[in-house]
Amino acid sequence: MEINDLRIFQMVANEKSISKAAFKLGYAQSNITMRIKVLENELNTSLFVRNNKGTLLTLDGEKLLRYADKILNLVDEATEDFKKPNNLNTKLTIGATQTISSFLIPNLFYLFHKKNPTVALSLKTERQEVLLDMLTKGDIEGIFIYDNCVIKQVKEIVNFTEEIVLISASAIDDIKNIRTPIIVNTDNFCPYHKLLIKWFVHNHAKPSSIIAFDTLEAILRGVSSGLGVSLLPQSSLPDTHNFHVYNLEEGFDKVNIKFIVDSNKKSSDALKDFISISFEHVAINKT
Repeated sequence: MEINDLRIFQMVANEKSISKAAFKLGYAQSNITMRIKVLENELNTSLFVRNNKGTLLTLDGEKLLRYADKILNLVDEATEDFKKPNNLNTKLTIGATQTISSFLIPNLFYLFHKKNPTVALSLKTERQEVLLDMLTKGDIEGIFIYDNCVIKQVKEIVNFTEEIVLISASAIDDIKNIRTPIIVNTDNFCPYHKLLIKWFVHNHAKPSSIIAFDTLEAILRGVSSGLGVSLLPQSSLPDTHNFHVYNLEEGFDKVNIKFIVDSNKKSSDALKDFISISFEHVAINKT
């Protein structure tokens, strides 16, 4: 029994006509009739009867149709499933701020690429307001942000909390009385930048100066050289480091990170896979 014969049989059964089935399938009527006859010979039964209402199923024909529907659905499903990697968008573009790009994205991209090696990944690293503009214009499929987004066009998909710590090159006797420079990101909207300034104000501390760098790597090197202290995600610290790490009090010890997409745009298969991986490896809340 061949799959194509079952498709022919299914079409005749649904159309109740050999001529209509032949037209839809692009076959000659004689070919349709011959293939139905082959099936009947294989099963040693009659599958159709003809009357003034058309070509109708016999009881055995109805039985075969139930099997044919199941078999062909499975065949179509399997075919679609194996085509899926090639049907994914050939490119997936994700956006994130500088710090998030450094500590979060590499692992997520690695896990995604391992599952979808044919998809070209692209990362856009910009300030949060620039990323939001790119998302709403359709230039990017999803972005990681820190703050609540007031744009109605976007939808929050992934939500997780990042532990924050204060780091320095040497031991600090009283972290609430720091007089050294503080090292921050040049982006004034960076949550770690804002949180560190807020923490100093809260503790009435007076750093000697503020030093700003563009990249996480530069901030880490600045702290490592003894230039000053900084506030960063715990997970952004290298596995082997010599920093002195200090936990901060509640209200300054966590930053909420969200992954958002355009709510008016249908998510690609590639984006769905990226979201699934993000859920599994970083998310604490699923929406």
